[in-house]
Amino acid sequence: MNTLNSAQKQAVEYVSGPLLIVAGAGTGKTTVITRKIAYLIEQKLAKPEEILALTFTDKAAGEMQERVDKLVNLGYTDLQISTFHAFCQRLLENYGLQIGLPNEFNLLTQTDAWLLVRQNLHKFNLDYYRPLGNPTKHIHELIKHFSKCKDELITPDEYLKHAENLKLNTDKTEGSQETEIKRINEVADAYHIYNQLLLDNNSLDFGDLIFYTIKLLKERPNVLKLLQAQYKYILVDEFQDVNWAQYQLTQMIVGDHGQLTVVGDDDQSIYAFRGASVSNILRFKNDYPKAKEIVLTENYRSEQAILDLAYKLIQNNNPDRLEVKLKIDKKLTACCHPDRPAQGGEAEGSLDYAQDDKQVIHIHQATLDQEVNGVIEEIQKIKISDPEATWDNFAILVRANNHATPFINRLQAYKIPYEFLASDGLYRQPIVLDCVNFLKLVDNYHESTAIFRLLNAPFWSFEASDLQKLTLHAKKKTTSFYDLLKQAQILDLSKNGLEIATKLVSLIQTSSQSAKTEKTSVLLYKFLQDSGYLTYLAHEENQGNTQIIRQIYQLKQFFDNIQARENANPEHANVQAFLDYYQMILESGDKGELYRPTDTPDSVNILTIHGAKGLEFKYVFVVNLVEDRFPTRKRSDGIEIPLELIKEQLPEGDEHIEEERRLFYVAITRAKKRIYLTSAGDYGGSREKKISRFLAELDFVVTEKIPKEKLTKNLAEINTTTETTDPQANYPLPDVFSFSQIKAYDNCPYQYKLANILKLPTKGSGIFSFGQSLHSTLQKFYQQAQELNQSEQSSLFGPVKTNKKEKTIVPTLEELLKIYRAEWICDWYKDKWQKDTYFKKGKEILETFYQDNETSVWTIPITLEGWFKIKVGDNLLHGRIDRIDKLQDGSLEIIDYKTGQSKEKLTAEDKEQLLIYQMATSQLPEYKNLGSVQKLTFYYLNDNIKLTFLGTDKEIAKIQEKIINIINKIYAREFTATPSEHVCKHCDFNDICEFRN
Repeated sequence: MNTLNSAQKQAVEYVSGPLLIVAGAGTGKTTVITRKIAYLIEQKLAKPEEILALTFTDKAAGEMQERVDKLVNLGYTDLQISTFHAFCQRLLENYGLQIGLPNEFNLLTQTDAWLLVRQNLHKFNLDYYRPLGNPTKHIHELIKHFSKCKDELITPDEYLKHAENLKLNTDKTEGSQETEIKRINEVADAYHIYNQLLLDNNSLDFGDLIFYTIKLLKERPNVLKLLQAQYKYILVDEFQDVNWAQYQLTQMIVGDHGQLTVVGDDDQSIYAFRGASVSNILRFKNDYPKAKEIVLTENYRSEQAILDLAYKLIQNNNPDRLEVKLKIDKKLTACCHPDRPAQGGEAEGSLDYAQDDKQVIHIHQATLDQEVNGVIEEIQKIKISDPEATWDNFAILVRANNHATPFINRLQAYKIPYEFLASDGLYRQPIVLDCVNFLKLVDNYHESTAIFRLLNAPFWSFEASDLQKLTLHAKKKTTSFYDLLKQAQILDLSKNGLEIATKLVSLIQTSSQSAKTEKTSVLLYKFLQDSGYLTYLAHEENQGNTQIIRQIYQLKQFFDNIQARENANPEHANVQAFLDYYQMILESGDKGELYRPTDTPDSVNILTIHGAKGLEFKYVFVVNLVEDRFPTRKRSDGIEIPLELIKEQLPEGDEHIEEERRLFYVAITRAKKRIYLTSAGDYGGSREKKISRFLAELDFVVTEKIPKEKLTKNLAEINTTTETTDPQANYPLPDVFSFSQIKAYDNCPYQYKLANILKLPTKGSGIFSFGQSLHSTLQKFYQQAQELNQSEQSSLFGPVKTNKKEKTIVPTLEELLKIYRAEWICDWYKDKWQKDTYFKKGKEILETFYQDNETSVWTIPITLEGWFKIKVGDNLLHGRIDRIDKLQDGSLEIIDYKTGQSKEKLTAEDKEQLLIYQMATSQLPEYKNLGSVQKLTFYYLNDNIKLTFLGTDKEIAKIQEKIINIINKIYAREFTATPSEHVCKHCDFNDICEFRN
C-alpha cells in the first residue's frame, strides 16, 4: 500500500458502497483493481470465492490474475477473474438446463456462425440480403447485427413486433418507405430463424452467453439469489465499454448490497456502441447516486509534453466527455519515476527533430515512400544513439492492417527484426501452408502445386536445379509431379533430390492409406515426424533461430484448431471433411486469428491502434496522419438497429470523428519518452492528401514543401545487419506450474522446454488414450452418482452436499458401460487389434471395479476434478485432484486413478503427486473445512489394487524444496538436455531430439 498515491490508496480502501474510479491513461487502474482484490482478501472482508472481477479480454483477465497471484499470500480454489463471456458461459453450462438450453452446447465463433448460416441459407426468407449473384454476401453483416441486438437485449419477438407495427402503421407509403419496411421485416424474420437455428444445433454464439444468462437470472430467482449471496464484491474493468446487456447483468448480480466498483475512462473508449461511453458512466451515477467518485490523474508512463498534447486533442470531444458532464478535472500529470529523465521540451512543428530532448515530433514528407524511409531511419538513429534502447522499445501504430505493409517491407529489406501484431493471419503462415498442402496431397496426390510447395519446404533442402528438372519434365509430358516423382530415376536428379523424391512418394502413399481410418491431426503429426520437419524445427530452435520459434508457436496453434474441430465434430475428423471446412473458412473471409506470446523476440512492434490499447513503448510512431486514413471515412455500420429498439443513450456530437479522436488519444498515450506523428502528401492517388484534422487541432502545419525527388538518408549507409539467431531467446515462461511440469523438468529440462515452453506438437499413444478414456468414464459416472444423491450446493461451483439416505444410489453397471463407450478415445493405437484389445480390457476393469464396490459400500466423492492453486515459496502451483472421498470417521481420502502396472511399494518419486495434493488440501480453507486428509491413495484400476499412505512433515518439506529448486532453474532458462536410456525411451520427442540416448 505504501507504493500507491493518495487517490489510488483511497480507491483500494473504499468498501462502503458503490465506487466509480475514473482512471486516465497510465494512472495504474490495473494496479488499483488488483490491489483492491488483494486488500479485500488480506483484510478478511471477503474470501477469494466471494469476489467477482469482470473485464473484456482474456489478456486483461490473465494480467489481473497474474498480479493478484503475486499479491495474495494464500492459495485459493475459486477466485473469479474473467471476461463477461467466460463467466456467463460457466453459468449456462451449470444452469442452462433450467431455461431449456443444452448443458453441453457448442460455442460458435463469428466464422462458425457464418458456416452454419451458409449451410442453412435455404431456411431464411431472404430477398434484399441474398443477391442472386452472391448469395452469401451479407451473412457476416446479418450475424453482426444479430449480435448487437443481443447486446441491446432485443428479443426476436420484440423485433418481429416492431416490424409488424411498421406495416400496420403505414397504410399509404411511398416506394422507398415500402422497400425499407420490407427490409426491416426481412431482418426481423432472419433474426428469429437464426436464433432457432442455433438452438436446433445445440449451439450458442457469443452474444447468446450474456443474453441467456440474463434470461436465466430473471426466470430462475433461485440462481440469482445464489449468485448474489456468493459475490460480496464485484469489480468491473473498462466500464466505459460495457454494453447494455453487460450493465444489466452487473446490476442484477450486485443486487441490494451495492458493493460495486467500476473503473473506466471515457477518453479511452474505442469499443462502445456508437460512442455511448459517457452514457454508461452517467447511467451508473444515476443508478447509484451515493456512489463515491475518485479520479486518478497521476500518470506513471509518459512525459508531460506527451500528456499535454493528448489533453489538448481530446478537449475537442467536449461536451461529450465526463470532464464536462461531471465537472471533474481529468488533466494528467506526469509523476517522476526512475525510468523517466527530467522533464523538458515542447511540441515541435514539422521537420524539427534535430534535438534529442524533444518529446513530441511531427515529420511530414512528400510521399509515402519517404515517410516510411524517414520512420525507419529515425528508429535506427535512436537505436544507435540510445545505448539502452532495444528493438522492443519501438512501436509503429497504424490505423488499419493494410497500412502496415510498406513498413514491413522496408524493415525486411534492411534486416531489422519486427513483429506485426495483427489480429489475423494464421492461415497465411508458411508452416501452416505446408501442412495444408500435405493434407491436400493425402486427399488427391495429383495436386502438383501442393508437391511443389512441399519440395520448397526448408527442411528438405531440395536443390533448385532438381526442381527445375522436375518442372521441365512436367511441362513436356503434361504429367503430374507425383507421377514424375515415382519415376525420379529417369529425371537425372541429384542423389539428395532422388532420396527426397522417394521419401515424399512413400509418405503420400502411406498417408493416403491411413487416411481411411486416422484423424487429420494424427496423419499430420506422423507426416511432420516421419518427413523430418519436426527434427528440423527442434534443431533450428536449439540454435536460437527466432523465426523458427515463431513457426513452432504457429504450428501448435494450427494443431489446436484441428483438434478442437475434431473434438466438436468426431464424425467429420477425416482429411476430406477438414479440407472442405478449411475451404469454407477461407471463403468466409477468416484469415485465422494469430495468437502470439506476450514475450516475443526483441523486435520492432507494428500494431493497429486498437491492438495497442493497454500497451506502452518508449518510442511510438503514429503514421499516415492524413485525412481519409486517420481519421478514416465514416463507413456504414452495415445493418442499423431501428432507433426505437436502441436502449443506449447516444452522444450529441459526430460519433465517428469523436471515436477516431479517442483512438488518436489512445495512440499518443502509449508513448513513454517520445511520440512521432508522421504524414505525407502523396499516397498514390491523383490528389494530394491533407494532413489529418487532428494534427491541425494540435497546431501542426506543413511549413515547407518537400520535393518528391529529395529522399532522406539512404538506410544502406547505416549498418542494419541483425543476427537472425539468439541462443538466449526470450521465451515466455509460465506464471503457474503443475506437477506434470515439475516432473517433466525433473526427467529432462530439454524435454520440458519442447513440451511446455515451445509447446511442440506431440504424438499420442494408445496407453494414454486408454488412460484418458477410463479417467473420463469414472468422472462422468461419479458426477451422475452425485446428482442422484444430491440435496443442495453450498455455492455456485462448490462441493456437493449429499443426502443422508438409507442406501446410496449409483448408476447401473449397464449405464457405466454406456458412459465408457461414449468416452472411449480411439486414437493413436498401433492397429485395430491393439485398439480392440484395450477396449475389451477397459470393459473388464470397469466390471471388476463395479462389482468390488457393489459388494462393499459405495462412497460418493465430495469433489471431482477439484481445482486448486497454492503458493510454494514465491511460486504458484496448480492442479486438479481426481477425487476426494469423505470417510465414515469424517476424515478425507484423496484418490488418484492409475491405469498402468501396479507397484508393490511406492518410492519417494511415486509419492510426489499426492504429496502436492496433501499440501493443497491442508493449506486451502475450502478443503480444510471439509475435514482433514488421513489417506492418500493410488487406485491402480488395472489390478483393482489401492496403495495408501500419508505424507510426513519431512516428505512435504522435501517436495517443497524440490519444486522451488526446479522452478528457479526454469526461470534461469536452464534447459540443457539430460538424456538417459529410461527417460529417452518414454519421451514424446525421442524421434526428433538430437540429444537422445
